[in-house]
Amino acid sequence: MNTIFITGSSSGIGYETVKLFAKNGWKVIATMRNTAKGEELAKLPNVEIVKLDVSNHDEIRRVVADVLAKHDVDVVFNNAGYGLMAPLEVPTEEQIHKVFETDVFGTLYVNQEFIPHFKKRRKGIIMATTSLAAIIGLPRDGVYGAAKRAQQGMMESLYYELRPFGVAVKTMIPGGTKTNFQTPLNDTTGYEEANARQQAYLRDGNPEFATAEEAAQTIYRAATDDKDQLRYCTDSVCQKLYDQYYEMGYEKFKQWFYEKLFK
Repeated sequence: MNTIFITGSSSGIGYETVKLFAKNGWKVIATMRNTAKGEELAKLPNVEIVKLDVSNHDEIRRVVADVLAKHDVDVVFNNAGYGLMAPLEVPTEEQIHKVFETDVFGTLYVNQEFIPHFKKRRKGIIMATTSLAAIIGLPRDGVYGAAKRAQQGMMESLYYELRPFGVAVKTMIPGGTKTNFQTPLNDTTGYEEANARQQAYLRDGNPEFATAEEAAQTIYRAATDDKDQLRYCTDSVCQKLYDQYYEMGYEKFKQWFYEKLFK
């Protein structure tokens, strides 16, 4: 039986990913800060709920050591995330640190604890949920986008470090996804119309964002397709926007996108 370790499993993409892997016969170590939110997941076969706050480095060390003492983990999926949307001058120092502690340092420290395990076994996969904001700069995403670009860069460097050991590294890239992802600060002041246009752009003519279930299907495919592929857009709309960005080239896209939002 294959085993996957998932952070940020209490809702959204993480929650649906736990369900899908369990359905397909995997052992799932589903971690979350509040284990009360995992009561329904705990009823699924081969799902183990574990308390983990990825902003707590000591807790990461302890939890990973405990898990590896009991399980031969095949896949690690860094999914825990925290975000905010606001003009760059608005977030407080505390809010900025919280984003980086979860999205960047949480992923980094989880990876550090698992890397010796994967190098020793010479196989496996380390994955992370980044974001389209890690690829395309968006207004009011200065803090979140910076954190996600740091996370994406970390994972891409790790790809080269681990490939000689037979270990794959893959990033899952959601665009707009219909979840209850934590954005405690969502300040549109001065950008109300641009925000409405940006939301429409990210929906690409659809009435709602893509679902977490669709993202989970992509994550499962990435974990099982044996491909040497680093980036996976988690839904068809995100893939379309991602392809558009690279086909147009940065300078052309920059001008086009500015005019789309502000003119």
